[in-house]
Formats: sequence, structure tokens, C-alpha cells
Amino acid sequence: MRKIVFFIFINLYIGLTLGQETINIDTKVTFDSNLPLMQGFLHGNPKNLDSTKVALLKPSFWRIGAYALAGSSYEDVQRFKPKITININDYFMILNQITSQTLSKPWLNNWENWDSTLRLLARNAKNSNSAIDYWDVWGEPDNFWTGTYSQWIEMFRRTDSILKKFIPNIKIIGPEFGFANCNFNVIPILTFLDSLKKVGKTISGVSWHEFCHPEDVYLHVQILRDSLEKRQDLSPLEILIPEYAGPNNSTIPGWNVGWLYFFEKSKVNWVSHACWDEKDGSNNFWSNCEYGLNGLFMKDNKTPQPNYWTHRYYAELGIKRVKTLTNSKKVAALCGIDTLNKEFNVLVGRFDNPNLGQHNAVGDVLINIKNYPFCSNCSIPIIVKRIPSNNEPYSKPLLQTQDSFYGFADVINDSFTFKIKDFIDGDAMMISFNSYKDSLIKNIKSFNTHHKISIAPNPCQNFINLKILNEKELEIEIFDIYGRFYKN
Repeated sequence: MRKIVFFIFINLYIGLTLGQETINIDTKVTFDSNLPLMQGFLHGNPKNLDSTKVALLKPSFWRIGAYALAGSSYEDVQRFKPKITININDYFMILNQITSQTLSKPWLNNWENWDSTLRLLARNAKNSNSAIDYWDVWGEPDNFWTGTYSQWIEMFRRTDSILKKFIPNIKIIGPEFGFANCNFNVIPILTFLDSLKKVGKTISGVSWHEFCHPEDVYLHVQILRDSLEKRQDLSPLEILIPEYAGPNNSTIPGWNVGWLYFFEKSKVNWVSHACWDEKDGSNNFWSNCEYGLNGLFMKDNKTPQPNYWTHRYYAELGIKRVKTLTNSKKVAALCGIDTLNKEFNVLVGRFDNPNLGQHNAVGDVLINIKNYPFCSNCSIPIIVKRIPSNNEPYSKPLLQTQDSFYGFADVINDSFTFKIKDFIDGDAMMISFNSYKDSLIKNIKSFNTHHKISIAPNPCQNFINLKILNEKELEIEIFDIYGRFYKN
């Protein structure tokens, strides 16, 4: 007896329905080719990470500092070839055995220890020819600075003066406000820039953290850019988000698609994923600043969590990036074209409930594709991989994504529509059009040709007819998009 497995258009079909979340993609509307992947990490213990898995993420940025003694040194990060930021105060605390950022007081001893740290870091970078791209002075002064405002500005003045003696073209960034209470405000950033100007200094990049809602990023960036355009005395400043994603949603796949989407839309210059404490089902805690690369792996640094696959598929979208438009603030899509393999990839995420293990209502997501690049009137194979969000409020491994759908779409006059029904809040989906990477779809095509199989109707909802010739005895299994088994 032969077993045949069919993945049928059940709950997932091509068609047009009004009133649901919609994503529109025109493949002729592409991104600026200079825009990097918003693939950045924070600390993460790179010395002990699974190098092969991390390399596949194609890291663009990495910020190191506080966990230098736990395997987050420059050399450990450099092997992945990202741009690197160091946090000066992190190293200052390590060198002076300071255990809490609120206890870090660089103004003591007439700034002697601070100045000494600056000279040491600058000499090491210069003598070793280390390519440190940005020098971050102090993280979240709105939460941890205990000195006066004038001492804070003096710290930046001294930092600029000392470091530029060693590295004239150095890039110093700040103020790196935390805005942890969702209280973004451009005024303190502008006041900081004005205060630096009064002491004859400036910086290369403006930085702050984003912990609340992905859709707010674009508004915040635009407010700052509009404010800077009115200040002709300032040189063009880069925009950096050294930490993003809050503790409750930082590992949810759909939320991470949202963060990446709005960073790309905002065209920021740098991002790094924030790191927090995690726990597993046995209430074993760890900091993913030090273990698990910001929640992409379990504590062992090699077993993937769901969010690993979000960033993995993001890195595999394709070199040619395409813009997407959505009619919902809680759905986002990232799109890329692999011209070499003639694949068209879309990574979609839903992000509504901000708490790990909790899900708001499911929704239907309609994807409209215009100007499909590889054929105008044809049938193309489709593979959908599901990245499920956790059903419990703790970290869980996901060794592989779920095979959710295999089928075909008809491209008519360069366009087609693809719909995902009952898209679970917090999930992400990787949809590959014209992909032959998976052998199953090849086998189905081959079987259809050799055995003269017919399937109707497809899409289907309540019934389906299968007609198969040249087989006397068969065992048939049918699964829907979510892997639910339907008995014949």
C-alpha cells in the first residue's frame, strides 16, 4: 500500500474578500539598494553561539560592552562581519568593578578614571586597527544618570576631545534615552544637541530606544528628522536605535516582523535587538543578554526559538527588496526577490497582543501581488512555512518551522491574490512563490503527471473529490494549512 499526503487549499486560498487585513505588493516599487538589513544584536555571548546558525542571519550590526567578560568581546563579534558599536560606560564599569549603572559616576576624582578609560579604549582600537564603527557613551541617562545635567554634558565634551586625539574621524553617538514608559519626546534630544553646541561639540548620530509599539517608530523618526531639518547649523546626523522590543514581546515572531518592517520604512542607520530575562517551563531563568542571543536561541546558545526563524527568513528574502503597503497597523510584510533562483518571498507577521503566550483574535490576511517578475500567465508553486508564537508565557524551542501549505497559484496578467485565513496573532509566515527548494512539492508534481491525479474543487471548504488512476490500493492523508489532519 502506498501513502499519499496532500496539502489542500483548506482555510488558505486564492480569492478576493473585502474587509480583512490587506497587503499590497508591486514588485516594481523597490527599496534603496543601499539600505542594509535591519539585523542587529546586543551583547549575546557570541563566543559560545552556534556560529553556523548565526552566520545565516547575516548580522549587519552588533553592539558590545557590558558582557565583554562573558564572551562578548570585539574579536568574538568580528567573525560575523557586522558593523560594531561599543558602549564606553559598560567598559568603564568593568574596568572599575562597578556593579550597577546607577553607581557609575565618571565625574569622581576629577574625571581621572573616565579619562583613563577613554585613552585605554582609543589606544587599543588604534593599535589593533579595530574597526569600531560607533562609540556609544552612556545608555539610558533618563533612567540611570545620577549626576547633574552639566556633568552629563561635560562627559560628552571630554569624550569627544580625548577620543578625537587618537581617532580623528570617530563617530560618537547619543543621548540614547530609554523612553521606557512610551514617552518619546524630541525636546530633550534637541536640548541635548543645543547643549553640546554651547561647549563647541557635536555628535555623529542621534540614538534612543524603542520598547513599545513598532508602528510608532516611523512617527518618532519623522518628528526628529523634521526638527533637524530646521537646524541648519547641524551636520547631517545618523539615526540609531541601539535597543528595540520590550520584554513581553521581544521573542514573539509577528512582533519582530513589525519591528523590522517599520525600521526599514523609517530608513534608520542602525538597530540592535534588546535583551531581557527569560524563563523556560521549569522557571529556570537566564539573561538573553548573555545567553541565547536576545531570545533567538535557548540558554544553550544553539537550540532555536521561534524568533530565530523570523530573523533567518528575513535574511533569506532575496537581494532585491520590494516595498509593501498594509491597511492595518497590526500586520506587516517584508518582501524580497531572489533573482538567481527566480523566487519571490514574503515574510508576514501579525502583532496585536503584546504579551508572550497571549493571542488576540485571528484574522484573514490578503496579499495582492502586482507585476510578478517571472511570468505573466502561468501557474506557480507556493510553499508556506509557519513560525508559531508560543502558547505559554515562557521560552520554548522550535527546531524547525511548520510546513503549512503546498500548492499552486495562477498568475493572470502579471498579478494574483493570495489569502491566509485565520492567521494567528503573534505568528509569522514565510511565503515562497515559485520555490522548488522543498522536495515534497516536486514529488506531488511528479506524482500528478505519472498517475493522472485530479483534485476538485481546490480551493475547498466542505468537500473535495480525488480521482487517481494507475493505483489499486492507496492510503490518503489530507492536512490543512495548520497541520490539522482530515480523515477520509
